[in-house]
Amino acid sequence: MSDLHICYNRVSRGNTVSVGGRMMADAEEVRMLAEITRLYYEEEWTQQRIAKKFNMSRSLVSKLLSKARKIGIVEIIIHDEEFHPYRKLEEELKKRFQIREAVCVSVENSENPVKTVGAAAAKYVARKLSTVKYVAMTAGTTTRQIAESFSSGVPFDHVTFVPMSGGLGEERWEIQANVVCERMAKNSGGNSLQLHAPIVLDSYEAKEMLLKQHFIKSVMEKARNAELAVVGLGSSPQYFELTESYLHGINREKDDISRRLVGDISYNYFDKEGELIDCKWNRQLISLNIEEIKRIPEVIAVTEGTEKAASLYAALKHKIVDGLVTDVHSSRELIEMDRRRLMGKEN
Repeated sequence: MSDLHICYNRVSRGNTVSVGGRMMADAEEVRMLAEITRLYYEEEWTQQRIAKKFNMSRSLVSKLLSKARKIGIVEIIIHDEEFHPYRKLEEELKKRFQIREAVCVSVENSENPVKTVGAAAAKYVARKLSTVKYVAMTAGTTTRQIAESFSSGVPFDHVTFVPMSGGLGEERWEIQANVVCERMAKNSGGNSLQLHAPIVLDSYEAKEMLLKQHFIKSVMEKARNAELAVVGLGSSPQYFELTESYLHGINREKDDISRRLVGDISYNYFDKEGELIDCKWNRQLISLNIEEIKRIPEVIAVTEGTEKAASLYAALKHKIVDGLVTDVHSSRELIEMDRRRLMGKEN
């Protein structure tokens, strides 16, 4: 619980009383208001008991308590630094990047920082599930941890979790979107869909043909129509690892891509302007693209580690995502990056 501190600010001057810097004509009324607020907040009397003492209705007591707060007889100060020490940091992120939500988590003493951030994100997602039908999710270590951390005493059987991209094969099966969605459904009491497609195809023509298949098209359509998307973000080095594994011979593009690449969202690799890079991987990728992701009503990014700060910064500045759950170090790095940008000191 938050700590409530009550402050009485009264200065008597003859028959008038100054309250919060304002003069009131009826000193007797002020004394009554002060006594009612003292009994209610400090003595913890009920409004009904106060009403009986002063021979008035309970509704009048409620109105007088509201008036006491309004005119400054009583001030309620919430001291929640111990319980929510990063509120100011979160508010700065929301204001600076014009996003709806920011959750900052300390990983200073955590043995598993990804697990710590994932657990915080799981709580955030749990608060959202009562009002959504479809939740689109990306593959990744962080989203898998969200699924592992999720728990609820109430089953969300009206919710369906939908993968945003194809599968990565046996090497990375535990973090692919199908598995993340299946795990979320199991732990939430919801449902999940499976996208039976590889992450990337050998040609653009093959991709277009596959996307026309009903069993692929229907799942992708539900992902597009999700009310909430929960996404991880990747850093640039992952691009070369994936292309070497799934697109043989792609390294001839390496020098050109490396100068522009910032990170990815659902394996869509983008530059510092948040624009999709024109490359073979992106053209042949089986995933919602960046513009489709932007159209989802709420897109919450969940990341851990300052190595992903550049990717997250671009996603925030260019409105790919509109909320984040991340660690404190990354949050401060985002703010510092934006300060440098505003001072014209971008690298």
